[in-house]
Order: sequence, then structure tokens, then C-alpha cells
Amino acid sequence: MAQLKGTPSNRVPEIRTGDTVVVLHGKDAGKRGKVDRVLRNRATEDKIGGFWRRTSSRPISVVISGVNIAKRHTKPRQKMQNDRAPQVQQGGIVDKPMPVDVSNVMLVCPRCDRVTRVKHERLGSGQSVRVCGHCREQLEPGE
Repeated sequence: MAQLKGTPSNRVPEIRTGDTVVVLHGKDAGKRGKVDRVLRNRATEDKIGGFWRRTSSRPISVVISGVNIAKRHTKPRQKMQNDRAPQVQQGGIVDKPMPVDVSNVMLVCPRCDRVTRVKHERLGSGQSVRVCGHCREQLEPGE
């Protein structure tokens, strides 16, 4: 059975790099942070209605600075530097932010400072922009 456009499984969550988000579930619930990276699925081909179609890549998780920190133990290793003496990478315990599923975070409006769903509006030029669901102000990443 073919997926209809606009169904929940096809919607792309509107979280981009630089946005401020709040974690809704998990050990870090309630924490805020900026999105460092958006990790996406690779585009795959599925057989839908007897035809092979390329499904678009959807964001599946985001890496947020200061949230969902894991400790990684690294060994000292040697790195070669262009015909020079090898450099030694220092070992130890490294704090590394791990991905959080995109369904477990929600966007924070920079204007009204409230957790919001993203709405879409068209400008006079025909360009579609993201707007806050509460204050109707335009959302721009990195604010």
C-alpha cells in the first residue's frame, strides 16, 4: 500500500542545526541545549505498490551539546605526521555527546522562550518559512 504525502511517517521533523531544543524523555529530560548535528537515515529503495521507489532520508536523531554525555575510554595511540617523528595521541577518559532520537526533543522558540510545534507560512516572495506556533514569529536556526 502506497504512503500518502503528508502522513506522519513521511513528515520531516523541523529541527535543524543551531536550534535550541528541550529533551522530553530519558535521563536528561528537561535539559536544554543547542543542536550540534542532525543525523539522517540514508535514502533507501522500497517496493511500494509493485514499484521500486526511492524513499527520502529523514532525520532520526540529533546531537545536542551538553546532553546525553557518554564517557569513552581511549588508549594512547601513535599518529604519523608526514615523514616526521610519530606523534602520540593522549589516552584517557573523553566526554562525548551521544545522539538523542528526534522524537524525544522539542523546539524552543527564541522569541517567546516556550516549547513549541513548528508551523509553516509562505512569505510574499513564495518562500516557505518555519514559524512558532505560539507567537507566529519566524524561526531561524542559530538564534
